[in-house]
Amino acid sequence: MNDHVEIQEAIAAYVTHSLDPEERPRTEHELLEHLPGCPSCTALLRDLRELAGDLALVPEARKLSDTGEARVMTTVTGTRPAGAARARTLWPRAAAAVAAVALASSVAVNVVVASRSGRAEDRARQAIAAIAIAADPSAHHAVLQGARGSLVASILPNGTGVFIAHGLAAPPSGSVYELWVAKDARYIPVRTFSPDAGDIVLPFNVDAGAYASVAVTVERHYVTQPTRTPAYSGSLST
Repeated sequence: MNDHVEIQEAIAAYVTHSLDPEERPRTEHELLEHLPGCPSCTALLRDLRELAGDLALVPEARKLSDTGEARVMTTVTGTRPAGAARARTLWPRAAAAVAAVALASSVAVNVVVASRSGRAEDRARQAIAAIAIAADPSAHHAVLQGARGSLVASILPNGTGVFIAHGLAAPPSGSVYELWVAKDARYIPVRTFSPDAGDIVLPFNVDAGAYASVAVTVERHYVTQPTRTPAYSGSLST
């Protein structure tokens, strides 16, 4: 597990106790090897653990190995190296906004994932994984401006991304929102969506590349090029 993104995904799975029994010992070992030398992942695990507890999204913990949980959390709760600030203080503004959206949705049902899964633990896992994407130091971020709501997007260099909206008005009757990324002055469709009670957590994957901005339009159905001026848009950080 050398990829930093994989480490962060493992952290999200660990926090939500969603690892398969055969995965747990290996993941514990890899985290114990990685965390002492990586203040950002150490702080990320601590903060996601706190956030999951605050949202009451984490199901009852499955029993880990006798010493695994204690050793990992000792690594996390012990003294951090000098100069290692908490992850939330290091997150860029957009990542902090994502965390604020999650915190605002204090009931699990208010965090709606694209899959529309009815399982609270699935929503928890995907919401926390979304925050992990936004916290990744390699991610590019956009805060979308528009009429109403808080909309943010984060995209990793490999094309993995997440779009989160809070307080977004429902689209007009018979219409949907469509999410776009822009590259070389060309819009690339991502997917359509409708918020649930104003909120949505929308994971997505696009081709790896350098994207300039993110936009949302109102469409009658999925289209391959916008038919209207974007209702929301924002430039991606570089």
